[in-house]
This record gives sequence, structure tokens and C-alpha cells, in this order.
Amino acid sequence: MDPIQAAIDQIESREPGESFSYTEIAARYGVNRSTLSRRYRGVTVSRATVLNNQ
Repeated sequence: MDPIQAAIDQIESREPGESFSYTEIAARYGVNRSTLSRRYRGVTVSRATVLNNQ
């Protein structure tokens, strides 16, 4: 599994209203904090997704 997707899955598995830190989760999975935040919020998508949609 893609490390960013694994990090997003962990964020989504939390209870509603439970706080989390992008920085801590990004460090745990070895991904960039900004990229994780943008992907989770739906601001950006992976390059593979873009290529598949063409």
C-alpha cells in the first residue's frame, strides 16, 4: 500500500472529533506533511490518478 494512502486511512479511522497531528502521522509513515494534508483534504491527487483519468 502507498504510504500516503496508509496515513490517510489512519486519519480516517479516528473517531469523529478526535484530534490528530498531520506532522506526527506524516513522520510515522515517512511522507511529507504538506502532501499528506493536501491529499486528505482533496486539494490534490496522486500523479497515478491523474494519468489514469486521462
